Amino acid sequence: MKAVLYCVEDDSGIRELVVYTLNNMGFEAAGFSDAQELYTALSEKLPELILLDIMLPDEDGVEILKKLKSSSLYSSIPVIMLTAKSTEYDKV
Repeated sequence: MKAVLYCVEDDSGIRELVVYTLNNMGFEAAGFSDAQELYTALSEKLPELILLDIMLPDEDGVEILKKLKSSSLYSSIPVIMLTAKSTEYDKV
């Protein structure tokens, strides 16, 4: 059984490349452009990992992360934050 990974990234080029690469590496990957798409997918199937962009148009990745970690349904899902920000503060 393949591990399910979700990628939340508003830039379609980046999202498609990440999902394509993960699928070719043997994962079952799905991409979403915003928080609503992620929440809909989470209600249908839970992933083993979420790759989450920080800068999203409707709800930023930090807010999404707070919601996920405060929910008993989603708090155990590991999340890797993705960002194009380059300051040390943003990376930490």
